[in-house]
Amino acid sequence: TMTFNVSRMTARRALQELADEGLLIRKPGRGSFVAEQKPDTPQLALHNRLQRVQTNGTYSNRIINLQSVVVSDKVRGLLHIEDTELAFQLTLVHLEKQRPVQWQQLYVNPALAPALLKQKFNKVSPDDYLHWVAPATSVEHQLVAVSASASQRRELRLSEPRSDICMQLAERRWVHQQVLSFSISLLPTDEYRLGVD
Repeated sequence: TMTFNVSRMTARRALQELADEGLLIRKPGRGSFVAEQKPDTPQLALHNRLQRVQTNGTYSNRIINLQSVVVSDKVRGLLHIEDTELAFQLTLVHLEKQRPVQWQQLYVNPALAPALLKQKFNKVSPDDYLHWVAPATSVEHQLVAVSASASQRRELRLSEPRSDICMQLAERRWVHQQVLSFSISLLPTDEYRLGVD
């Protein structure tokens, strides 16, 4: 056992920083515990096209729905909310010069973004709004290839043969120990290439 002469504030800040980095799990009334280490996995960079579109000033979106809903058991588990709690659900299509570039369904914990349903999202994407009101301290991603549903193909204007294949990006954002949001985005594969040219 080692003893350090530091103030309580310094020790508290150090523990919070370790928890923010995912190295500690803090349980109120019980203490702080070393988090289970996740194995290193290969990294893949996927450039955020929406950032470029917003920087160019050509971004807009079309809201399909924005509501408070009772979510499925799966989504409730991903958001870590109770059976009786509602979540905000937002489905939209991101546009570049009025051309669809991404379909997204977003579920948000109302406790962390209570004014979400009042937003118009005319110039700002919902993800940017969430970053402003509750900056994520960690983010989980999963990328898989999927076939878009008929309604998703319509929204993305996918009409070419074999154009229904999309990359599906599932993303869960955390604010300290609480889940802020879970989203599924579909990105048409004609916009992305993996590998070396």
